[in-house]
Amino acid sequence: MPSPATRRRGLAALLLGVTLLSACTGNADEGDVAESTPAVAPSAAQAQADSVVAAAVTARNDITPAGEAARQKAFAGAALESANAWAKTLPGRTAADKAANELSTTGAKVLGISRSTDLPQQILVQTTLVKSGAPVLVLLTTSKAGTPFKVAALVPVLPGARVDALDPLSEGSGAIGSGKGLVATPDAVVKAYADSVKYPDPVSSPLLDTDKWTQQLVQSARAQGEALKVQGTFTQTHDPKAILGGLRLKGGDGAIVFADLVRSDAIALRTPAKLTPSKDLTLLTGIKQITTEADLTTNEIIAFVIPTTGKARIVAATDQLVAGTGR
Repeated sequence: MPSPATRRRGLAALLLGVTLLSACTGNADEGDVAESTPAVAPSAAQAQADSVVAAAVTARNDITPAGEAARQKAFAGAALESANAWAKTLPGRTAADKAANELSTTGAKVLGISRSTDLPQQILVQTTLVKSGAPVLVLLTTSKAGTPFKVAALVPVLPGARVDALDPLSEGSGAIGSGKGLVATPDAVVKAYADSVKYPDPVSSPLLDTDKWTQQLVQSARAQGEALKVQGTFTQTHDPKAILGGLRLKGGDGAIVFADLVRSDAIALRTPAKLTPSKDLTLLTGIKQITTEADLTTNEIIAFVIPTTGKARIVAATDQLVAGTGR
């Protein structure tokens, strides 16, 4: 799980030595209180948080054959794909990089629990990075009551970002439903984000507040495009894939929403050259040299706070290179 500050490598850097949403987010619509009881008791939620987070942290750093099976038990969906890619690239990472991204296996704090009427069941947890103490959000989900929770999202909080309070654990937090009452639906907010960071021709949106993550993405893509315009072309797209989950904030005053997008970086050289891929790309794909073109696939998991009035904002984000092609 690369932190926001360490994952701003784009495609050019990687090559030169190196970058229908609407999944079910609850079946009680609009965050109305049909039954103010949590999906699981607060004590059980804390026990789940402690065990699942510890298992996930251990599994994502396990590069032995047993590690893949352990990750399968601890993670789900895009988080699983990212965790597997992280483990594959660990041998190429520096000690400093590993230390900066080391997650704590203790001290998990439950921030919110979905309500008993809603599926999937969700537990929102906060853990920390060991070295910096910076907060990391962990979304645990299960599609069926009584089955094990898995990590659906593991996302560092952006520096200076504020994660608003949720309803008391003893009551549970409402589901997002269709997004009624929010300033915009989750689908609309995610699409606005995707359009605002594409390259070339990003389109800013009045739905979104400014943030360092978005600014860095736009600046990085622009710099890569400028650096490659004489040699070839560079494009970057962000494809919304799914709403992973989320909960209404305290009193229904907005919602925190976790979304999965796939970023595609593509470069095409007009004249063949000999470019050395990054260690990450080589470890993931076996590609050792690129001469004419390359495409990189990166998972982006973003946590948005969508208010009832005003602008939506990104509070946590991460990206992980998961695949690539080149020749």
